[in-house]
Amino acid sequence: MWNAAISWSVLLLLAGCTDKTNDTGRTSGFVFDDTSIERLLRHRFDVPVPPSPTNGVADDEGAIRLGHYLFFDAGLSGDGEHSCASCHKPEHGFADTEPFSNAIATTSRNTPTIINSAHNRWFYWDGRCDTLWCQATGPLEAPGEQGSSRLEIAHHIVSDTQILSAYTALFGEPPSLDDTLRFPASGRPIPDDTSDPDHIAWSAMTAEDQESINHIFTNVTKSIGAFERTLIQQNAPFDRMLDAFDEGDRSGGDALSDSAKRGATLFVGEGLCWACHAGPTFTNKEFHNVALPSLEDFDNQSEGRYSGIDALLSSPFNGIGPYSDAPSDAEIKLAHLVQSPEQIGTFKTPGLRNLLDTAPYMHGGHFETLADVVQHYNEMDDPPLIGHREELLLPLLWTEEQVADVVSFLESLQGAPMDPEWMEQPSSPL
Repeated sequence: MWNAAISWSVLLLLAGCTDKTNDTGRTSGFVFDDTSIERLLRHRFDVPVPPSPTNGVADDEGAIRLGHYLFFDAGLSGDGEHSCASCHKPEHGFADTEPFSNAIATTSRNTPTIINSAHNRWFYWDGRCDTLWCQATGPLEAPGEQGSSRLEIAHHIVSDTQILSAYTALFGEPPSLDDTLRFPASGRPIPDDTSDPDHIAWSAMTAEDQESINHIFTNVTKSIGAFERTLIQQNAPFDRMLDAFDEGDRSGGDALSDSAKRGATLFVGEGLCWACHAGPTFTNKEFHNVALPSLEDFDNQSEGRYSGIDALLSSPFNGIGPYSDAPSDAEIKLAHLVQSPEQIGTFKTPGLRNLLDTAPYMHGGHFETLADVVQHYNEMDDPPLIGHREELLLPLLWTEEQVADVVSFLESLQGAPMDPEWMEQPSSPL
């Protein structure tokens, strides 16, 4: 392990004796100070995936397999052509290359990556879900995304022999849905449009039958959530630099260029970037107003987290709701939520690992490149379009070289390639 007691003179002598070239992936005597090393080590990604008690099958191998299959299954969509993978593209870091995804219609916000999302505390840009399985309920029924309904999804599950077999092994045999008077082909609650045929069909069902369908629906999303929990990407060059620190090498070894190392010191130093982008996945898991520029054809006046809290607490699929497998586990987190005007216009702080695959960036796909992102924080010359800007954010006035250094550091957070088996649908859900 790195020993702070090792004298500076010895370390500097050793560093000065190395024969390394600049900015080619090797260093030339670069030495980090104590503060930078201590702060950078706080981003070590050696923590286990946190448990998910509200999802009783979160770590079940059968559920992971079924969820993996369903993630790519276009049969869960209303038109039979779109799956979770349509927007969360595996070849693009399980995100999208477009500012807004094109599914049945065009989405209203940028599609975030689901890699490492098992470490998140809140889900969606506005935090309107508190679990992965809750998050999966939204796109399935969103008219512009997969455009299905929970009744259609239930019928799909029971009509496919292999899916039904995998489902039954996990959750028990579902009720027969053959009686279409009891279980219409399509239907879901739509309180905002009670004249919609899907709402009318849903309302005609008994409460008991509605519960049966809701359980099938959430069992599907819990399986998808179980699969998504496995999508972890780490072992970046940055992590190898931390290993060098542990071995007593204050230069950080040769995994990063000098440019990236200078960027690292700016990130945890005068830039104060780590105040929000903290911890193993480089996010404090909370919400901030970063005064993004206005976009055309976009809701620039969205209240973000402020209204997201309302949506979370009213959702029947939140962690304390009737479909949670451990309501008491989520009680503390939700019971202590405070809604404040300071949250207006705030959005979730994204993690910074594996950014090379997930451009464009921000909840509106505001920026095409990492240089654009860093320059936004460097200048901070856009007034907030709604709400109050995060007070920590002040113009940095970095030089072009410093901006480039921080970009080099962010690029060093790209993890090793993921196992190809996760990138496509398995041959069977069994």
